Amino acid sequence: MNQTSKLDYLFDVSIKTLYLAGRLLQESGNFEQVPGWLVDILKVSGSALGIILENQCIVHFSVVEPFSEADSLEISVDVLRCSRQNSFANRDIPCHMFNCPVRQKVIDKCGRPDLEVTCFPMSGRKGFLMVCGEALLLNSFPVTEILKAITNLLACSLDAANKTREASSYFLPSQNIAQMWSEMLAGLSHDLRTPLSCIKGYITTLMREDVTWYPALEKEFMTVIIEETDHIENLINNLLDSSIISWKGEIGLKKEPISLSKIVNKVLKDPSYRIKNHQFSVLFPEEFPLVEADPVRIEQVLRNLVDNAVKYSREETQIIIKGKVEPGEVVVSVADQGIGIGCDHLKLLFEKFFRVTNGTQENKTGMGLGLPLARQILISHGGQIWAESKLNQGTTFYFTLPTGQQTSEANGLLRGDQEVSDEA
Repeated sequence: MNQTSKLDYLFDVSIKTLYLAGRLLQESGNFEQVPGWLVDILKVSGSALGIILENQCIVHFSVVEPFSEADSLEISVDVLRCSRQNSFANRDIPCHMFNCPVRQKVIDKCGRPDLEVTCFPMSGRKGFLMVCGEALLLNSFPVTEILKAITNLLACSLDAANKTREASSYFLPSQNIAQMWSEMLAGLSHDLRTPLSCIKGYITTLMREDVTWYPALEKEFMTVIIEETDHIENLINNLLDSSIISWKGEIGLKKEPISLSKIVNKVLKDPSYRIKNHQFSVLFPEEFPLVEADPVRIEQVLRNLVDNAVKYSREETQIIIKGKVEPGEVVVSVADQGIGIGCDHLKLLFEKFFRVTNGTQENKTGMGLGLPLARQILISHGGQIWAESKLNQGTTFYFTLPTGQQTSEANGLLRGDQEVSDEA
C-alpha cells in the first residue's frame, strides 16, 4: 500500500466510521450487524463483536466471503481473558491470546490461518471487538488507533442501549408494585366471589323443580339477589372511580339537600353486615341539619367506612355511627371495637392499595381503594376525613361536610323528616 492509497484508505475509513456511529444511533444498538459493517469499513477478512451479559458472552461474527452468512455464538465468560482483564489499566492494549475460542472461530470462518487477529477489550468488561486481516494492515499505527476509537464507540453505544432499556423499564411495574397489583386482584377476586356464590346459590334454589316456593319466599330470595348484585356493582364502581380519579383528579358531583342519617340507615340494611352479629347504633341529634351533597357519593363514603368497621371488628361487638354539628360543618364518625391500627399505618390508610392486616387471612381481602376514594369524594365536597385508633381497642373514622345557605333554607322545610336515633 503506497502513501497515497494509505491516505485514501484512512480517509475512507474515517468517513465510514462516522456513518457507523450514525447507524448505531439510528438502529438503537443493532449490534449483530456491526461485524458486517466493520468488514466493509476496514476491508478486513473477518470481524467479531462480543457483548458480555452476566456470565455469558454473545459473539456476533462476519467474514468477507460472499457465501458466508453472519452468525452468533454464546460462550461462557470464564474462557475469555478479556472478562478477567483489568479493563481500566489495559483497555488500549490489544489481545493476541492464541487459545481464545473466538479467535479460532474467526480464523476458521475466514479460512486462512496465516491472517493476523487482534482484539480490543472494551472498558468496564462490556465486551470486545476482534478483527482478522493482513498483519501489515492491522499492526499499522493509524489502523490500531481507529480500532481503539471504534471499540470506544461501541462501548458508548452499549451504555446508551442499557440506559434506554432501564428507562423503558420504568413503564413496567416494580416488584413491589407488581405484588401490590397481584394482591389487589386477589382481593377483588375474593370480594366478587362471595356475592356471586350467594347469587348462584339462590338462583339454583329457585330453579329446583321438586319444590314449590311461596311468592313471599321467592320475593325474599330475589331481594337478596338484588342486594348482592348491588354489592358487586359497588365494588366495580369503586375500581372504576379510582381509575377515573387517577387520570382526572376530580369527581363529578350532583349535589342536593340530603339527610345523612337516612343514608346511614339505608347502608345498614345490607344483610352482609349481619354476619358477625354486630350491634349497630345510629346517633344523630334532633337539630342535625341537611347538607348539600351528592347522595350517591356520600353513600359510597359511608358504605366504605361501615365495610371497614365490620371487616376489622370482632364478632358481636358494637359499631356506633354518630353525627355532630360544628360551626360551618357537620362531623360524622364511625367507631368500631376492632383490631385497631398502629401509628405507622394510620398515615397510610388513605393510600391506594394499602390494607390493614392483623396477621390473619381474613383481613387481607379487599382492594384497598375504598378509603382513598372516600377521601377524594369528601375533598371534592369541601370536607375532610381522618382516623383515630388504638391497637386492640378499635378505630374511629371521622369525616366532615360543610353546611351552607342552601342547606340551611332546606332544613327549615325538611327537618320534620329527620330521624333522630336508631338502634339497629
